Amino acid sequence: MRVAHALACHVLPEYTSRFSRHDFTLPQLFACLVLREHQKKSYRGIEALLHDAPQWGRDIGMKRAPDHNTLCRAFNGSTS
Repeated sequence: MRVAHALACHVLPEYTSRFSRHDFTLPQLFACLVLREHQKKSYRGIEALLHDAPQWGRDIGMKRAPDHNTLCRAFNGSTS
């Protein structure tokens, strides 16, 4: 997860727009999605995993785990 976050920090902008909510950065969401693929979990499953292991999120600067809808929107590239 940390490697995915470090890589994403080099290639992705921090946010999709300067007007977007600043709850999570794009690199943080990318890292969560990489973890989802690695663990072969659903969006709800990875949300639960990140709630159960908050240190993983803190390792990449997250204060809380993203909601499953946030992860789904990030995966589909939606900005709304």
